[in-house]
Amino acid sequence: MIEAETLIVDDELALRRVRSDDIADLFEIYSNPEVSRFELSRPWTLDQVAEFVDAQADFRPGDAGAALNLVVVLRSEAKVIGNCQLTITSLESQQGVLGFSFNPRYTGRGLATRAVNAALAFGFTQLKLHRIMAAVDVRNDRSWRLMERLGMRREAHIMHGNRFNGEWIDDYHYALLSNEWTEKKNR
Repeated sequence: MIEAETLIVDDELALRRVRSDDIADLFEIYSNPEVSRFELSRPWTLDQVAEFVDAQADFRPGDAGAALNLVVVLRSEAKVIGNCQLTITSLESQQGVLGFSFNPRYTGRGLATRAVNAALAFGFTQLKLHRIMAAVDVRNDRSWRLMERLGMRREAHIMHGNRFNGEWIDDYHYALLSNEWTEKKNR
């Protein structure tokens, strides 16, 4: 079984599996309307966050079809400031999907860029994925710019791919291949 208990990103950040003591910090993220707007959901309740955390307890990294959630911990504060999700969509084709959400209070410091890069590294090296894709609301320029900084390639602009609160939402689709990630890492 692939382990993902704690991945040290650097002196400032660590990624690790979700734990029950993360509920308050995750509630701070997912109850924020600024975050939920781009998640295409209403702000989460405390019960929804607790259900989300409970659902991760039995999840094994490497299982197809369910999202492995790695929380991003700001080590100096011992605080969860974000969440990176990796979902294996096809074991045979080694395909995965990346998602991420961060507490807006911690933006603008490069923390999300480093954390998402670590999640990509985990997907390519530990989960042995060949291709990782991500979809992002076109209005979420911080997220799609982050993906571009990490070398992800915009592959599509999906017009009216989602509808939320009576509004049609466009998405950009990004992807990165394992060999592209290795080349970027070795530069």
